[in-house]
Amino acid sequence: MLFKLRDASFCLVVALSMMRDSEIHEIRRGAVVQHYNAPAIASTLVKGRSGRPGKHWWITEPVAEAIAVAEALSVRHERVFAPLKRPRSTETVHSSQMIDSFIETVNDDRAWTGLAEIPAGRARPHMFRHAMAMLTDQFPGSEIALGLQLKHVAARALANRSTQAYAAADTRWAELLETALDAVRFRRFKELYGSHKDGEPIGYGPGAERVKDAFDEVTATVQAKNGDSRMEEDLLRKLRITIRFGMLNNCLFDQANPVGAVCLENATVPKGHNGPLEYRCRPDRCRNSMIGVEHVAIHDAHRRTQLKPLETRRLPAPRKDLIRREIERVDAILAQVPEEKA
Repeated sequence: MLFKLRDASFCLVVALSMMRDSEIHEIRRGAVVQHYNAPAIASTLVKGRSGRPGKHWWITEPVAEAIAVAEALSVRHERVFAPLKRPRSTETVHSSQMIDSFIETVNDDRAWTGLAEIPAGRARPHMFRHAMAMLTDQFPGSEIALGLQLKHVAARALANRSTQAYAAADTRWAELLETALDAVRFRRFKELYGSHKDGEPIGYGPGAERVKDAFDEVTATVQAKNGDSRMEEDLLRKLRITIRFGMLNNCLFDQANPVGAVCLENATVPKGHNGPLEYRCRPDRCRNSMIGVEHVAIHDAHRRTQLKPLETRRLPAPRKDLIRREIERVDAILAQVPEEKA
């Protein structure tokens, strides 16, 4: 059982940290620290660097917990992922063995865990690293963050071909990736519907009104046909609404009807590009924009942050004009939110 716990902890760290195999094996006791006020792993960068410099990899709470479990198991060793027998034992710890053992354990215990079977195939640490990079790349502005987490060195993070290569979709499983992303989007879309049905606000702006109208149609249809939750889910899947969940707003850009998308106005669209141009997003005036409840506090904080520099004496006039224009944009966004919610 101890071996299974160690193998499971290793797989979780490999899957979610984007660390190289060698970097994970360099993790030692007390490696979970605070780095720029966020939890991180302190380890050693091995590849491509002389001197083996110490680096930090940001992590989430489940990864920190997995390392704590591995520490508790590896009581006789300084390294977290080490043999569980006595220090001078000939037992070795290979990443491939731990991953294969974990997969075998999951498949053998499906009768009582209820988990789906992990398909046969080769799984190795660099594949997890690549997969997480591809998933992260789905979010706007992710390339710089990816370059920092993957520890790809470049004069400019955006010019680093290594990062782009890691985030580039692999044709062998691109379809599976898209299916997984669609499942996540639909789950969040379904949660929005549940909140709307319970009378809770789901967002503001023209995009939000389109979503609310669509949800009302689903509710009315289900009630008219005396349907159940299964019918609700089927109707939600059939809605002609494309939603992209973002950090500052949600985008309802429809590739089949892009009219009104502000991000495409007077823009040069790259060859082969489909969808909105996220870097030109204007949630203050686009009809596809939906300001979610979770976005209001972000925009309000941004407005207060912009107001502070205006108090600075002798601030150059061009700088003041730029700040005021930014405040006007934020005011236009917050104007879409009822006063009691702002």
